Amino acid sequence: MLKVIVRSRRDAKAVEAAVERFMDGWGVRVVSVGGSRGRSLLEDIAGEMEPFAVALLGSEDSSIAEELASRAPPLSAVITTRGARVRNNTIEMIYSYLTRARVRIRLATFWDGDAYIFSGGLGGRELPEIPYIPQGDSFFLYGRGARTLSLFMMRSLGPVPLLFKAERGKHLVYSGDRVMGEVYAEDKGFTPKASPRRGVSPLKVDLERVVEKNSPVMEALERKSVEVLRSMAPDPDTVIVPWSGGKDSTAALLVAIKAYGRDAVKAVYVDTGIDFLENAEYVEEVASKLGVDLIYKRANVDEGLLIEDMPMPDPDYRWCTGRKLDALREGFKEAARGKTIVVTGDRDGESEKRGRRPVMRYDEKLGYPVISPLKLWSGSHVQTYILWKGLRLNPLYEAGFYRIGCYICFALRSWEINVMEKAGIFRRIMRERPHHKALIDRFLELKRKGHGGEFGACICGV
Repeated sequence: MLKVIVRSRRDAKAVEAAVERFMDGWGVRVVSVGGSRGRSLLEDIAGEMEPFAVALLGSEDSSIAEELASRAPPLSAVITTRGARVRNNTIEMIYSYLTRARVRIRLATFWDGDAYIFSGGLGGRELPEIPYIPQGDSFFLYGRGARTLSLFMMRSLGPVPLLFKAERGKHLVYSGDRVMGEVYAEDKGFTPKASPRRGVSPLKVDLERVVEKNSPVMEALERKSVEVLRSMAPDPDTVIVPWSGGKDSTAALLVAIKAYGRDAVKAVYVDTGIDFLENAEYVEEVASKLGVDLIYKRANVDEGLLIEDMPMPDPDYRWCTGRKLDALREGFKEAARGKTIVVTGDRDGESEKRGRRPVMRYDEKLGYPVISPLKLWSGSHVQTYILWKGLRLNPLYEAGFYRIGCYICFALRSWEINVMEKAGIFRRIMRERPHHKALIDRFLELKRKGHGGEFGACICGV
């Protein structure tokens, strides 16, 4: 997936050692430009740069790195090490520089006057204060979600506020290139905390313009992710996509279809019985529009809670995840024919656990090779890509969600619960599934007491 460009062959060997130790299964290609110096070095590396490429240079070449960064194409990164030469750094440090590059590729965002550009290399001003951290992510709100956030922060944020997820539930909120404040979504309670910045006016952002101006970024993301799939699995008979109806699995489905064709792709949707009602409606709608085969399975977590008297799932007892895995395996057996692979929407920024997963791995629980072609995508990339492909996002995102799955999941945070109340989602569930009222009451009481967990702790849809 990554192409790492260095000056000399000895530097390349040091990077290869770090990749072998820490990034096995990532499909990293290391390229040396033959030890050139000065302007030749600049031109040689510039000639190798492309999306998902990293130029890794020692501090002795910092001036070259600065000029190279100004010429870098979209979705690439230029990183300078502390050591005079790349090989002067330990393999642990080299891995940390590669991690920094992955974050940069995923999160670099610019403002060009009327739209966010989700990559460098296309002009505009880089947004200030971006939290470039390994589990950082970005996503935008629009429609009801934007209005809800504006009301909550008691200030106008414009029609398309952009959020960056930082540490410990902190999110920076932008309007254009202006930081409008912070929102803190916690594991417990129903009301997130807000810290608006006064004296800053929002800028007008048009979502259609965002999609239009990011077209080159979307083309590059799609092309490189298709290349990843075809290089790691050139000729599968069956391509299975576990599809939750969330943004990441929807984008993975679209990339899989682009890579292998609609006939080879099978989507498996598992309804836990406590899935948001909108999820099943969305997958039916999009599957029909795409003409892709959809296999529907039930995990019956609701029956476990209501009939079998199972405890509410929590981070220490995720029995719901086991049932969802069992249902997924059933769906996979039904779909699999011949040489079979699984394509998922796993991304670096979702959680520390998912960030450690390689691009390709063999999943013993699922029983098939798993490829994750969206590893270097941000949430904003995913949202824009789906819109760019002519589909709407799951309506829960318009309501203001960052991630979706089950409506009594311990991974839901205070912001989502607040949105569920304001958007009438709880009311709809209890209207259409009145026997679930007791479950919702139990869930809300546990969240009030601090019942929660890390986002990546379960097989949630995103």
